[in-house]
Amino acid sequence: MWIETIVMPREEPVYERPSPRRDRSEAHAAACAEGSQFRDAVLRYLHTHQLMDAVKWVSEAGSIPLVTLHCTSLVLEHLQKEPSFEAGRSLMFPAF
Repeated sequence: MWIETIVMPREEPVYERPSPRRDRSEAHAAACAEGSQFRDAVLRYLHTHQLMDAVKWVSEAGSIPLVTLHCTSLVLEHLQKEPSFEAGRSLMFPAF
């Protein structure tokens, strides 16, 4: 059975001070680069642990470090054990 899994980087709480104002296009480009790097890290992990056969679909990189997978429960279990990822199952609900 395929399940939808959401993966994010695991982070320690950080208390940040407000950053100085900057051009939003630079911030967006930096966020997209971070999203792409995170997606690459997830795919590298899946390939290294030979889990790609249990993955049906992977979302494209976006402006936040988040990857959505359609995968088996085995993949979710592996991702949950990896300290650099925070992974969980999406809520399933019937659509009318």
